[in-house]
Amino acid sequence: MRRSSLGVARVIGFGTAVLLASVAACGTDATGSFGGDGGADSALGSGGGSGSHSSGVTLGGAGSSAGMLGGATSSGGGGTATSQGGTACPAGLTCDVSCPSGKSTTVSGRVYDPAGKNPLYGVAVYVPATALAPLPKGVPTGADQCSCGALYASGAITNATTDVNGNFTLTNVPLGAKVPLVLQIGKWRRSLTINVATSCGDNPQTGTSLTLPGTVAAGDTDDNMPDIAVSTGSADTLECLLLRIGVSASEYVPGTSTAGHVHVFSGGSTGGGGGGGFGGGGGGQVGRAESKPMANAPVSSTSLWDTQAHLMPFDVVLLSCEGGETYDANPPALESYLNVGGRAFASHFHYAWFSGPLGSTQSYSAPSDWGSNLATWSADKNGGGGGGGGGGQNGDIGGVIDLTLNGSTKPFSKGATLDTWLDARSALGGGGVASTELSIYQPKYNATVTAANKVSQPWITADSKASVPNATMYFSFDTPVNAATPADGGSPAYCGRAVFSDLHVAGNPATTDDTSKAPPASCANVNLSPQEMALEFMLFDLSSCVVPDTVAVMPDAGLPPPPSK
Repeated sequence: MRRSSLGVARVIGFGTAVLLASVAACGTDATGSFGGDGGADSALGSGGGSGSHSSGVTLGGAGSSAGMLGGATSSGGGGTATSQGGTACPAGLTCDVSCPSGKSTTVSGRVYDPAGKNPLYGVAVYVPATALAPLPKGVPTGADQCSCGALYASGAITNATTDVNGNFTLTNVPLGAKVPLVLQIGKWRRSLTINVATSCGDNPQTGTSLTLPGTVAAGDTDDNMPDIAVSTGSADTLECLLLRIGVSASEYVPGTSTAGHVHVFSGGSTGGGGGGGFGGGGGGQVGRAESKPMANAPVSSTSLWDTQAHLMPFDVVLLSCEGGETYDANPPALESYLNVGGRAFASHFHYAWFSGPLGSTQSYSAPSDWGSNLATWSADKNGGGGGGGGGGQNGDIGGVIDLTLNGSTKPFSKGATLDTWLDARSALGGGGVASTELSIYQPKYNATVTAANKVSQPWITADSKASVPNATMYFSFDTPVNAATPADGGSPAYCGRAVFSDLHVAGNPATTDDTSKAPPASCANVNLSPQEMALEFMLFDLSSCVVPDTVAVMPDAGLPPPPSK
């Protein structure tokens, strides 16, 4: 198996790090830890192996671990202890089990996407200290705004974070027939109970039993999925990515319906003179609606992004290509939504949100701190490259995973993790591209991020054989982009995040969505293509708490503390 040039240790170290850190204004320091000094592990306590934490807290002195639950940890109390690190042991469980030196009661396993196909990195796995609280709906406001801790209010008796292959090990786990176990990344949360019967040894969770939820029953406030708005368009099927990662078709609902978590809106003009057909480009024309929209799906331009208030009920907004520049976009509303904690994923012609219209004559414009601050933008360019696939409209090109921070030689840890994750999924080297590259069909070459674009971070760049060498295929930026850097040199107070993908989700010829049908019936429930795997990775990263790409997240950061009210 190929490894990235940054080395296995760096990748695994990042994979076991808790990527649930909130931004500087919400209690994280420049190391990505919580409440500790620059070199301290802000873990939930001492004890535990790599990537896992027991529930103890501060031992005193500089450089000690800082925790969130209170009390002092023990390397092993009596087998019938009723407390764990000063936190009441949940009823029916036996905490602080005494074990010989070097031994611990552990739970190990692997966490998968809702489909049970791809393991996921950066997922928090924990035994909650108190009953789970319902997660806030939509973008949090008030005291919870920009607060990662608001999503983890129960605290934890023991917790770990999955590594690049989805693996975890919890230590000092209570014994019991029904030990609560929570899997969570951002607002994706699944709660279940497991039998922990082996004391001072491992209790492995085998198979693919540990998945994030693909559906949530009405009235269930323990399991949770983010509310995702999808604006459909004539030229791509971004909405189908969710079905292929395991989200149930029953979760697809029109507009603001509360009967599901995938909220479908219809983007693009329904008039004449619009963009190109499915898979095509629209030249200088405006985007068009898909030929068969979902029944009762509201119009995006008048019901989703017409105001910030209409965006706020949704944790994530997915903008699927309309085949022409976004019809009647409202960039100020999107920027305001992102600046207070919203997340957006935009593909191809939705570059117009960030650059303003380049080929059409629409009157909207990009915010002054976006535009050329984010990237150098170009009107639509079709073209394949030097790959071997030759399929679809444009053939495929090789995408190079970015391993360094933009404008720097310092490592981009998330890029290295993506690289290793894709390689482990056999997603690199297909279609005749180099073995270290991602095969990308239907590249569009609208954006180039350089060192001058300091607020943006490229993730995947077109290789030297592409029609436009070194064009940026995927990049992200945190918001607000002009967030001030604290006087102590810590990370800016970022709150939201946006991702731009300059290709079509359905570009790979193996993806056969039927656009003569309305979503989700239009979606082919097939395995993810390599370029869709990269999108899945970025979708879960987008859904998680915002950690600036420049932050070196500590491997033992622990869960973030709840916000003070």
